[in-house]
Amino acid sequence: MKLSDAFMREDKSGNFEWTADVINMNPKCISPLQKKCKPLYDYIRYVYRIKESRKSGMGKEEAVDEAVKWAIKENLLDGFFRKQKAEVTGMSLTEFDEEEFKRVCREDGYEDGIEAGAAKKAVETAQNFLRMGVATVEQIAAATGLSLEKVQELADSIFAKA
Repeated sequence: MKLSDAFMREDKSGNFEWTADVINMNPKCISPLQKKCKPLYDYIRYVYRIKESRKSGMGKEEAVDEAVKWAIKENLLDGFFRKQKAEVTGMSLTEFDEEEFKRVCREDGYEDGIEAGAAKKAVETAQNFLRMGVATVEQIAAATGLSLEKVQELADSIFAKA
């Protein structure tokens, strides 16, 4: 995977590109890393238990509570769940919420789309005013919210073609 694929805004600088190998951390697909690192495998099993419980219709709190009890019974992480039950439960309830993350991403994308659309419309309006010759560059900048430099750049582009 390329790191740039995860960027909210496309990076066109071309200065760097980081790549990473993705490892399936599903407990049903045991990787060499999981075999070598029991704490990682135990944690994966715990998270998967919560995820499966949520899929079956359990609420978040109920799913976390059930998974913590199960992890204690299974002695996952060499008893860590038993020793730190309250902390693990609290962190599991407040940690990454995939549904919330997706909602925020959609909202951010929507807002970005609105901003991009407004900017595009302002440019189109300025171009129309310039072609019609009904206002000065300063008036068009004030009316559209574009910078004076941007309107002048649009004017130069339009009149260079004529």
